[in-house]
This record gives sequence, C-alpha cells and structure tokens, in this order.
Amino acid sequence: MKSLKTILSFSFVMFLLLGTAEITQAQDEARVQAIEMYNNAQELAGSNDFDGAIQLYRSALEISRENGLNDITDLIEERLPRVYGSRASSSYRTYQSERTISAIDTAIEDFKASQEAAAEFGNQQVEQQARGAIPQLYYVRSILNFRQDNLEEAMSDLNTALELNSNYAAAYYQKGIVQKNMTPEDVDSWMEWYDRAITVAEQVGDNTTLENAREGAAEELIFRGVNLGEERNFDRAIELLNMVEQYDPTSDEQHYRLSEIYNKRGNWSAAETHARQALEYHTGGVADKAKIYFELGTALKGLGQVEGACSAFENARYGDFTEPANHELEFQLKCEGHAGR
Repeated sequence: MKSLKTILSFSFVMFLLLGTAEITQAQDEARVQAIEMYNNAQELAGSNDFDGAIQLYRSALEISRENGLNDITDLIEERLPRVYGSRASSSYRTYQSERTISAIDTAIEDFKASQEAAAEFGNQQVEQQARGAIPQLYYVRSILNFRQDNLEEAMSDLNTALELNSNYAAAYYQKGIVQKNMTPEDVDSWMEWYDRAITVAEQVGDNTTLENAREGAAEELIFRGVNLGEERNFDRAIELLNMVEQYDPTSDEQHYRLSEIYNKRGNWSAAETHARQALEYHTGGVADKAKIYFELGTALKGLGQVEGACSAFENARYGDFTEPANHELEFQLKCEGHAGR
C-alpha cells in the first residue's frame, strides 16, 4: 500500500501537469486571438482605416502582454508607431486637399499622437518626424487664420511654433506680418520680428526667408515713409526711409523717395544727392528713370543750376512726366531750344 506521502506527491505532480496544460492551452488561445487581431489591424491599416487599426493593435498588444507572448508583443510595438505616423501623414494629405482649419487641426492632433506613440515604443525615426512636422503645422494654421483675419489666433499659432522650434525663421517673418496688421502704426513692434527673422535665417542658412524678410522690411518702410511724406510728417518719413538701407543697400526707390521729400522741404542739396544716388542704383530704361530726373531737375532748379536742371528735365520727358517737364523747360527755366515746344 502506497504511503500517504507518495499519494500526496503524485497528486501534486498531476496538479502541476494539469495546471501547466491549462496555462499552455490559454496561451495558445490568446496567441490565436492576438494574431487574428493583428492580421485584421494590418488589413485596416492597408485600407487607410488607421483609427480602427490602432484600436485593434492596442487590443492585441494588451492580450500579448498579459499572456507573455513576447514575439507578438515585439511585432506590435514595432508596427504601432509607424501606423500612427501613417495616420498623421494621411491627415496632412487631407489638409492639402481641403485647405481648411478643421483639417489642419486633425493633422496637428494626429502628429502629436504619433510623437507620443513613438516615444512610448522607442521609435526615434517616427518621433523625430513628428517633432519636425508639428511646428510647421502650427505655422500653416497661422497662415490660414491670417487669411481669415483671425489675427490673434494667427499670432498664437506662431508663438506655439516658435516655442517648439526657436530657429524657425519663416515663423518670425510671418509674426512680423501679423503684428504689422495688428498695430500698423507701431513700426517698431513689427520691425522687431522682421529683424529677428533675418538674424535667424542667416544663422540657419534659410536664404529664402532671408531674402523675403529683407525685401519685405524695405518695402514696408518705403510704403510707410511715402504715406508719412504725403501727410507732411517729413521727419518721421525720412527716419523710416533712411532705415531702408539696412535691408536693401542699393534701393533706388529709397533714394528717389528721399529726394522727393527733401524737394518738398526745400532742402535742394540733399534732394540732389539722393536723386543722383537713385539714378546710380536704378537698373531700368530711360522712361523708368523719368520720375528721378524730374526730382533731380527740381533740386538743381532750387540750387540755381539752370543748365543742369534743363538737362535733367529733358531726361524726364517720358510718360506722366512729359507735360510737367515740358512746363519747366519752356515756361519756368526757359531752357534754350525748348521755347514753344
């Protein structure tokens, strides 16, 4: 007769074997279920149903982790970040098709989720792509808001873009444009961002933004200077026009406008200097230079240099300046050879 100890030992072994068999059976069932979910998720991802695919991948991952199915766990953890990335890219393509704020909102959220998933599963490539894309998406949304005259929202988007990427030269430039529309009379408030865009663009080698910011700054300063000159706020107009040289050292328009203002003030010598500088920088034909020659003639007339003035007005006889120049030649200066013409 077997001892109680032998019977108990036999029973314990049988219990372990039965328990192990049950565990193995449960794992096999879990494996089948996880694989089926994974395959279904693959099909959904292939048909661009990324939300459904991600949900199934997550469910399969939970099962594989709970049942120690390390091979399936590794497979899903490698796959999931790339599916998040594909969803984000798909959302951006949708935006490119629709060009709406709601579409770019979805793209932003999907790229954020992509970055989080990539960090969760250690996929540096997907995380890097998302980190680079998100500031650009905020920049894109700022453009949309700006075009819809949502200036506060546009500025907020740009601030976020710059918080995420402080070397984003184009965002600084756009910030200057938005600020200009918010506070058009406060030149310093928006020129600050043009200057920042130029500095950063030089540092990162963004030649497109560098050129755009310099050109934009020069054009805005000339525009404001001309308007102030028409309002006879000559001191401020001259101040702004003198700033143009920082952004465009060879601007014929800058010197033409300064010549124009100095003539209005009766500062003939300064007007002559700027008119001659404008002629030096101007690259157009003689007809395009008519306006500059007219200012030069006016300055020389004020200085009492009749011969030089006659020559300048002669060169101004093109287009809209034909009649004014003829009047100066025939009736004001009575230039030789022009009487009665």
